[in-house]
Amino acid sequence: MKTYRVIVTGDRDDWAPLESDGTRVQIQSLPVLRYERLPIAPDLLERWMSQKPVEWVVFTSPRAVRFWSETLLESGYELPVETRVACLGERTSEVAGADGYSVDFCPREPGTDGFLEEFEKANRPASVLIPAAEGGRAKLKERLRQLGYEVAWAPLYRTSARTDLASALSEQELQATDAVVFTSPSSVDAFLDQFTLPDSVQVLAIGGFTGRHLEDRGFVRPRLLPNGDFSRIGEVLC
Repeated sequence: MKTYRVIVTGDRDDWAPLESDGTRVQIQSLPVLRYERLPIAPDLLERWMSQKPVEWVVFTSPRAVRFWSETLLESGYELPVETRVACLGERTSEVAGADGYSVDFCPREPGTDGFLEEFEKANRPASVLIPAAEGGRAKLKERLRQLGYEVAWAPLYRTSARTDLASALSEQELQATDAVVFTSPSSVDAFLDQFTLPDSVQVLAIGGFTGRHLEDRGFVRPRLLPNGDFSRIGEVLC
């Protein structure tokens, strides 16, 4: 059986080895980022959650879900019953469900492009709140505004590279790695600013948004996980 050692630039600890068709994938989670939750102005929360509830809240990541739940809990608000919930991917949808949200929309295709294509077809213009990473996914809010949506963008958290990242992965471990899966543009920058990938290491991206950022960093046609599904990683390893 062929065994691949794969690093994923995330902080999940529930990865399990994957086996299929004579291939075994051993996954190592490598958290490369730090996250700082940012305050939301009380008057904005009052407007969005009470005075004039938004029709949609769009969660772009599991971290956005968790930080938004913390913000509401600390402020004494609950999501209004008339506010529907949309998520950009299955993992985000799972976390939203675990936090008590009823998810009304999740696209079949992961990422910003898949979300926009399906959301445009399924819904009419409405008021939308996007609590997300500071400076993240500008295309999402810009396209929704072009379509006539009233978009409120709430910078919910700030992302930065771990200061101790260089000590988290040895040169020997990196040389023994078969592939690195990048989960976001921020993780791409954090990793590549600290490490130089050997030519033998395959470069994978969880979605097109991250894939395009890898191209901007000089990687030619990085492979994308089919539908952003980690269980199918064996299909793109070679």
